[in-house]
Amino acid sequence: MTNFLYYFLNIFNMLFSLFMIWVMIKLLFIKEYRECPPYVPSFGQEKKFITQRVGEILANTTETKTILDPGCGTGTLLISLAKKFPQHNFIGIEWGYIPYLITKLKGRKLKNLTVIHNDMFKCSFKEADIIVCFLMQPLMERFGKKVKEDAKKDLIVFSNSFEIPNIKLSEKIETNRFLFVKNIYVYKDVFQTL
Repeated sequence: MTNFLYYFLNIFNMLFSLFMIWVMIKLLFIKEYRECPPYVPSFGQEKKFITQRVGEILANTTETKTILDPGCGTGTLLISLAKKFPQHNFIGIEWGYIPYLITKLKGRKLKNLTVIHNDMFKCSFKEADIIVCFLMQPLMERFGKKVKEDAKKDLIVFSNSFEIPNIKLSEKIETNRFLFVKNIYVYKDVFQTL
């Protein structure tokens, strides 16, 4: 059993190293890849807070809402909400082909979920009543401009871990995670600047 574990870990390490080399090569030579960082999964606590808060909003409304997740990755947040709230619409945008396919596969039975394979900056945010996102810091300024261009007046944005510059923060939720202090940033008036 010990030999199997040893070989398994070596193979995993080699595959992970090859993947990282592939990512580095793409970052060096492909402009679009530098502008939209690769898929990075978000982890539990922040997702739970966002799911809970968005769930509270959706449970307390009679109107059909549209929830957008630009950079949805493998769609775990959107799919969990879409299952709980079939009366609302959910849209995920993912430019990475593998995460997009995973989201499509996992959400194939959900009639209220649409997954788009595209660059989020080439898509419209105009339908969104709520945006949930986990985007890397280099994208946040550009994302904030896109939100202001496309936003409805009463749009609410939940940003996992990264603040949106030039938009006034409505609420900061501290998750108090051990070692990694990550926050959730809530924006309710995206047209109000600092």
